[in-house]
Amino acid sequence: MTLTYANPSRASLLSRRLVRPLLLLGTALSGSVGLVGCSKAPGEEARAPQPVAVRTAKAEVRTLQPSFDVIGTVTAEPERVAALTAEVPGLVAGLAVREGTRVEKGDLVIQFNEQRPRIDLAKAQATFALLIAKPRPEEVALAQSAVDKAHATYVLAQEKRKRSSDFRASNPTLVPEILLKEEQKNEDIARAEQDAADAQLKLLQQGPREEQRRAAQIEVESAEWLLKRCRVTTPLAGEVTEIKARTGQRVDAGAALATVVDASEVLVQARVPSNRLEGLSAALCQGGTAAQGASATVRSAAFPGEAFPGVAFRLGQQTEAQTSDVPVWVRVPNSKGSLRVGMTVQLELFGAEVKGLAIPDVAPTVNEEGRRMVTVIREGKAYPTEIELSSGQSAEVRADGWVRVVKGLQEGDEVATENGYALPEGTSVVVSPPGEKAAGEKGK
Repeated sequence: MTLTYANPSRASLLSRRLVRPLLLLGTALSGSVGLVGCSKAPGEEARAPQPVAVRTAKAEVRTLQPSFDVIGTVTAEPERVAALTAEVPGLVAGLAVREGTRVEKGDLVIQFNEQRPRIDLAKAQATFALLIAKPRPEEVALAQSAVDKAHATYVLAQEKRKRSSDFRASNPTLVPEILLKEEQKNEDIARAEQDAADAQLKLLQQGPREEQRRAAQIEVESAEWLLKRCRVTTPLAGEVTEIKARTGQRVDAGAALATVVDASEVLVQARVPSNRLEGLSAALCQGGTAAQGASATVRSAAFPGEAFPGVAFRLGQQTEAQTSDVPVWVRVPNSKGSLRVGMTVQLELFGAEVKGLAIPDVAPTVNEEGRRMVTVIREGKAYPTEIELSSGQSAEVRADGWVRVVKGLQEGDEVATENGYALPEGTSVVVSPPGEKAAGEKGK
């Protein structure tokens, strides 16, 4: 229902009289509510902050053997690779194996045509046999006959010269001097022929000289060597990884024919960052055995879950220009042939053992300023403390979940390993017993 007033001014006055009491009542009620909200319950006091539950570990002296991972490539050890080449020119008669064939030391790989070398060998052997053969009886008899004939001729010439000499001595006019000289000459010739016949008989009986025998023997050995080179064999056991020769191909001396690789032990070549050299070099200087810290472990994506132990035995003398990395070689037993030449693998290298103060590697954190920090717990209070994990250019030493501390802590210091990050200095803490979940830790 709507009220209508004939006098508007009277209506306005009445409206103001009704609104003012209502406003005063609202103000009073709101003040009462505010007083009730600000008042404390009887006996209620301000609560103190609760201690933060943390887990801790003590800094202790430990012996750590650090390791780091790099990517490497499997290569063949040079002493275990045989590059078969043609030692003599010739015609390839056949291939005894295929690529991928397993061969033993001395097995035939490439066969050359042997026809010409066999003929040359037969000729050399025949010449040598003829040279060293003993004279036949008829040859000796013929030589002896020549000796006898020469001797008889010499005796006759000698007697004739003697008679002429006697005649001239008794009557010089009967034998001219020129005739005597002629007979003396004939005697000398007969004696020379006798000596030659004697020498020929002795040579026949003695056989060839040692020089002749040796020269003929060398010809035989040379022919045998050439024939042997027609069979190209492997000097080591392994796998034929490549064959370049083809049947019917004529090759020159020195031509590459095939490659045999013994992969029972392989090398892994990798590059080590320069800041990792100190520990690895120390391990190598200790002797290069696994027990002394130069051990390595090779893993491949082709064999998940399988590890191949090895030993780092050599560091390169030159660094890479752009990265300053240094090459390293690791020798890895590979009796099953799982690691193949050219395969990319992950290589874990172990440095020398380092003894020093260490804490769990989950304890250190990095603050907003980039400094390494830990939270030290003393008498139930938290104290953020700056530490150093390395000195100079040396790398951090981490192993088995622990990290070496070179500055900032002492042996026996208790550091927070859980829930200690960024706690203000002096924060009250309570150490959770081992096995008990710290506050805020979710169950599994």
